[in-house]
Amino acid sequence: MRIVPFEPSPLKGTILGDLQVQGVGQTRALRPEGTRDWLMACTLSGLGYVQVDGEETIMRRGSLLLIAPGTRHDYGHLHEDGAWRDIWVHFHPRAHWLPWLVWPQLGRGTMLLDVSEALDEIEVEMHRMLECFRSASRLSDDLALNHLERVILLCDGLNPLQKTVGLDPRIRQSLDIVAERFDQPLSVKALSREVGMSRSRFTILFSEQMAMSPQAYIESVRLDRAAQFLRMSRLGIAQVAERTGFSNAYYFSTRFRRRHGVPPTQYRESVDEAGRPTL
Repeated sequence: MRIVPFEPSPLKGTILGDLQVQGVGQTRALRPEGTRDWLMACTLSGLGYVQVDGEETIMRRGSLLLIAPGTRHDYGHLHEDGAWRDIWVHFHPRAHWLPWLVWPQLGRGTMLLDVSEALDEIEVEMHRMLECFRSASRLSDDLALNHLERVILLCDGLNPLQKTVGLDPRIRQSLDIVAERFDQPLSVKALSREVGMSRSRFTILFSEQMAMSPQAYIESVRLDRAAQFLRMSRLGIAQVAERTGFSNAYYFSTRFRRRHGVPPTQYRESVDEAGRPTL
């Protein structure tokens, strides 16, 4: 068995993916601490596996694996004598996707959805996603994310949890507030007060429904917007920080690097003359 080294994903930016065919020999991806991004892996043929809390689940054609940030990775090719073909993608979701990323869980942070009913359409969108990611367009990442969003929307229609569990209207209201005022001072205390909840109850409910804390969500929205400014404008780093709600440019750079793997200046420099991120 070949084991992928204990290292974080190679994602630098917002999205990274590939079509993978594993033939003879079993391969295991083992990351005990997980990664800082989300991972999705769609089985197209053959057999894969994912292990959670000591229990192994087989992934067949139409199995779509989703692992949240900070969750242990233990998955791979099941049989040494058979091939496993899948498309994988590491990504930072757009903030409004998060309510759609609540799927049936195998364990905390590890989810599996049967998408065989819509697999043909999902496979097409995922191949288009890869084509966009590899293109020389300055909008390559954004176009790839558009196709990934289409995949996630298709999955939402197949997700049994979405048929029974709706987003609490107070949580939805808080998402709207963050979207409108991410560039302004915005604390969890103020946010909870605006939606008529105590801070503790709001934090618990938000975390349950969004799979991350309110503060982490606010920062996620700000950093996604900052990445757009860096790709699409010539604003200085301090200006980008200010326009995305960070009062301190150094702190902004530190948080940006933690999220995207490189500091803001290098992230911008990674865009070549055609605008294609080279990292």
